Amino acid sequence: MKTIRIFSAPHKALRKTMSDFMVLCGQTNFRKPEAIEKLKKAGAEMFFLLTSHANTEDNFVLKALESKVPGAAEHDTLDHVKIEELQHNLENHLNRLNASASEDEAHDFYLKFALFFSIYLEHIDEEETVTQQLIWENLSVEEQLSIHASIVKKMDPTVYAIWLKHMIPAQNENENIAMLDAISRNMPADKFKVLMDTLSQNISPEKLNTLLQRVTEKAE
Repeated sequence: MKTIRIFSAPHKALRKTMSDFMVLCGQTNFRKPEAIEKLKKAGAEMFFLLTSHANTEDNFVLKALESKVPGAAEHDTLDHVKIEELQHNLENHLNRLNASASEDEAHDFYLKFALFFSIYLEHIDEEETVTQQLIWENLSVEEQLSIHASIVKKMDPTVYAIWLKHMIPAQNENENIAMLDAISRNMPADKFKVLMDTLSQNISPEKLNTLLQRVTEKAE
């Protein structure tokens, strides 16, 4: 039975983050060290989220699906292995770039990332269609909600704040309200406060307060 789209929020965040990085990569003046450092900082955060997401899928989502339908998670798991290798090569490439890089070297990185992005988009599209359908067909509503709750409870607030920094701008208001409501109900109050305090450093406090007010109204 359909209940929640388990992949939707993180995938929306990653699509936005990777798109932003590709644009920044194309705009970067590799003669300016400060521009390269900005690109590397954005890349490090993006790659961190990609690794975090793959680990969460492997340890929570795909593990639960595999327990119900042996072999169902094999395709996505193998994809993760291939993507991890490509990502590792890209990270090393980005770290090597500096102000002495030629225009050809900089453009080569841009093209390699663009190819990686296209591969990743195909991968997450399959997860949101084929894998999501398998989850709906084989896991109960309670089991799906339990997966989501387990992810929320397990994730460190500082890591979650990085995720929300990218998720909130990528989603519509109703999605953000539902997400924050679910987090507030599944995360201990002290951890939720830390999460919101950390998040307020990365997005507009006014926007965050408006969303939290809507969450409060929904709970009443």
